[in-house]
Amino acid sequence: MRLIKLIIVFDFLIVASLLTGCGGGGGGDSTSTRTGTLSLTLTDSSTVKYKAIYVTIDEVQVNRKDISSNGNSGWTTVATPEQTYNLLKLINGLTAVLGDSELEAGMYRQIRLIIGRHQESENNILGVPHPFANYVILNDGSDTIEELKVPSGFQTGIKLVHNFRVLENTVVELVLDFDACRSVVETGNSKYLLKPTIKVIETDNKSIVYGDVLDSGSSSPIAGALVSAQISEGLSATVVRATLTSDEIGDEGQYRLILSRGQEYNIVAYSNQKVVTLDSEEMYAPACINITVPNNGDAGIDFDLIKTGFGTISGDVSVNGDIDPDNPLVVYVNFYRMLGCGYVEIISLPMSPDPDNPTFNFSADLPLGTYDVVASSDGFVPDTESSLDLSLPGDTVEVNLNL
Repeated sequence: MRLIKLIIVFDFLIVASLLTGCGGGGGGDSTSTRTGTLSLTLTDSSTVKYKAIYVTIDEVQVNRKDISSNGNSGWTTVATPEQTYNLLKLINGLTAVLGDSELEAGMYRQIRLIIGRHQESENNILGVPHPFANYVILNDGSDTIEELKVPSGFQTGIKLVHNFRVLENTVVELVLDFDACRSVVETGNSKYLLKPTIKVIETDNKSIVYGDVLDSGSSSPIAGALVSAQISEGLSATVVRATLTSDEIGDEGQYRLILSRGQEYNIVAYSNQKVVTLDSEEMYAPACINITVPNNGDAGIDFDLIKTGFGTISGDVSVNGDIDPDNPLVVYVNFYRMLGCGYVEIISLPMSPDPDNPTFNFSADLPLGTYDVVASSDGFVPDTESSLDLSLPGDTVEVNLNL
């Protein structure tokens, strides 16, 4: 797979960057023959649940029509990579080139990604040929391989509604970013689905927030810590982008996030690792720093995480109503808590209930603290249980949620 170094973009993410060009700019939806260049790359927001996530991408298309356009009307193919990518290699600044294409100047309104059904011939990280076009290798100690099923609604292509303008003699860069945590979903019958989650930001007004995540006692780097940029408003928090600390870009335990200049974020660092201390196990308590991204230049923020005891919140999510087996429902169970910087999300668990048994069990080990748990899914009213207290090591809390 072709890899290049590039500033990262975070949760499937598409980034449009308009570079200043020479001469007159391209007009709105003009049908002139003036052209610009579209450059496509791929990156990923990561998760510790999997050792590898392989997705085959055959084709990328764009469309000048609005969301109401149907069928294949107006679609132009801009890249045909036909490659099987390990998304977990594309984090913290690493991207893979999908392709470049010359396009007629004007406004484009949709992107369509064609997921492949036939894997490429090269070996995976285990040194064996790809068994499927789309699959995961679980981080379970046994390198278990599970095929990723693509729901029928996505087999004709994943449509991404996003406006971007191609100006004459300029380059527009789109970075397609899978949010691995939300895009790979385990079903109630232990199968795995690929249901991409997509976010859109623009890079012409962005800075990098970077730093190290360290153990406060030993000052050693914490590899695999999750660092996220969140926007908190009252008792709500939205993750804008997240990444795992990595040594792929330099020193172990580093992270890099590309964020909007002048925007205020809570930068949250957390690790779900279990750490053996004397005769017990502990986890790292989450830490949070509020920052307004500088209007010029980048910002460095380091974290020293403190070890603490942990407990467990577990329970069931029951879904009321019919579930379409051809378009499986995805339910998210999110865990929130109040930190010094504000209300933040600690982890999010995606799941897809079995249509024959629309109840899903969940369990999460969490550092000591008080949590709110929210179950949500598109088209359903969220259900929340608040003020669940894990005050002593080994505490367990059972909670049942209904959608």
